[in-house]
Amino acid sequence: MAAIEGLFETQRRAPALIFGIPSRDDETVHAAIRLPGMLSLLAFGNLDAEVKGLKDFPKDEWPPLTLTFYPFHLMVALGIYFIVLTTYGMFLLWKKKLFENRLFLKLALWSIPLPFIVNELGWVSAEVGRQPWIVYHLLKTRDAVSITVSAGQILFSIIMFVLIYSLLFAAWIFLLRREISKGPEETTPASWKEALA
Repeated sequence: MAAIEGLFETQRRAPALIFGIPSRDDETVHAAIRLPGMLSLLAFGNLDAEVKGLKDFPKDEWPPLTLTFYPFHLMVALGIYFIVLTTYGMFLLWKKKLFENRLFLKLALWSIPLPFIVNELGWVSAEVGRQPWIVYHLLKTRDAVSITVSAGQILFSIIMFVLIYSLLFAAWIFLLRREISKGPEETTPASWKEALA
C-alpha cells in the first residue's frame, strides 16, 4: 500500500495521491496532489486510521517503487476514463445522438485495447508490489528458486508461453479487424430510433 501510494511516512488520515513523482533516493513525492484522509478511508474504512509508510519497513524489503507506483496510477486513471466515456455514451444514448456522434464512436473504437492494458498494469503493480516476498514474511523471491527444474526447462516454458500468447493475440487482432472491416449492421435511422424509444 505504501509503495503504491508513495507514502513514505506513517500517518493518520493518510492522503491518497492523485498525482506525484515519487523519489526513492530522497524519500519524498515531488509535485504531489493529495486527497487528505482518502488512503486511510480506502484502506481501513476510517478517515483517522493509521497507514504505515515505507520508512517503517526495512529498505531491503521495499518493492521497486517505480514499477509499483506508476502502473497502479495509470490503471486508476484509465478506470476513470472508462467511467467518463461510459457516462458520456449513456448521455448521448439518452439524447438519441449516440450513433451520430463521430467523436464518441472514434473514442469507443480506440478504447477497445485499453481494458487489456489495464489488466496488465494491475498485474504488474500487484506482482512487483509484493516483492521481495513470494509469501509475506515467510518466503522471499530469492529463496523460492527451484532446485529441481533446470534453467533450460524454465526457458522452454517461457518461450512456449510467449508463443501461445502471441498466437492468441494474432488471432484476436485478425478476428477483430475482420469484424471492424464488415462495419455495423445495416439499419435505417428510423429502425434504431424506434428501438431506442
